[in-house]
Parts: sequence; structure tokens; C-alpha cells
Amino acid sequence: MKKFSCFLVVMILMLLMTAGCSSNVNDEKANEEQTELTEAGADRKQPEKQAVEEATATSEDMPAFLSSGSEEVIISLLELKANIETESENAEQIQTTGKDLEESWDSIEKQVEEQHPVDYKNIEESLYPLIDEIKKDQSDVEKIKQLTNDTTEKMKAFKEKIASASS
Repeated sequence: MKKFSCFLVVMILMLLMTAGCSSNVNDEKANEEQTELTEAGADRKQPEKQAVEEATATSEDMPAFLSSGSEEVIISLLELKANIETESENAEQIQTTGKDLEESWDSIEKQVEEQHPVDYKNIEESLYPLIDEIKKDQSDVEKIKQLTNDTTEKMKAFKEKIASASS
């Protein structure tokens, strides 16, 4: 009986330690799940999201905000390019990556349009046709590749311009 109670105490302590150590992992998973749920409803809440971002992005940190936002768009473009090269038959994966691209652009679009109208127009000339092509059920992979390359070059040039202007 004494062995059983010692065993029970040890098991409870191990369980508590495991639960305590994994609470960060669970918090991260919960945050990821919350982010996914939020993104699923992003279409309905996009104006609210933009208003919050505009309010938090002051004129002093705007170059940093645009730089990090541009980096997110570039990363989305590179992911799209990788998906096209490895999974060009998987339209669903390409559309998911395209949606991520569109969301990352939407987060900085208004600021780019207001502060850099020429760059905005230049980027949008290849970005919107790219997004439209991705949304099609039967996408033209070669057209997506070309538009992805064009948009990536434009975004990299824009990011460099922002970086040099803030230096």
C-alpha cells in the first residue's frame, strides 16, 4: 500500500511538471489556432484590421512597418514560387499560398498607396493579375511564374528603396 501511494504521488508530480512545461506549447498552439480562425474571418474583419494597423503605425515607425510588411509579401511570393515549382498540379495549395500573399499585401497596401503612389501602381500592375490568375480553377502556371517573378523583383526594389530612405 505504501508503494502504491508513493507511486501515485510521483505520477501526480510528473503530471504537474509535464503540464507546466507544456503550457507554453499549448499557448503557442492556441495562438496559432486563434490566428487561423481570425484569418478565416479576415474577409469580414479586414477593415477593422487595417484600422488597427493604421492606428499603431505612427509616422515615425512607418518605414519599419512598410519594410517588415514588404518582407512578408516577398516571403509569400517566394513560397508561391516554390509551390508552383514543386506542386504545380496542386491548385488548392497554390490558391492557399495566393490567399496568404493577398493578405500580406493588404496589410501594407493603404500605406504604400498613400506614401508611395508610383511604387504602388508599379507593384499592382503585376500583383493583381497574379492574384486573379491564382484564384482561377485552371490557372496558367507559366503566367503565374512570370507574374510572381515580376512582382518579387518590384517588391524587392521597393523594400530597398524604403531601407535607403530610412537610413
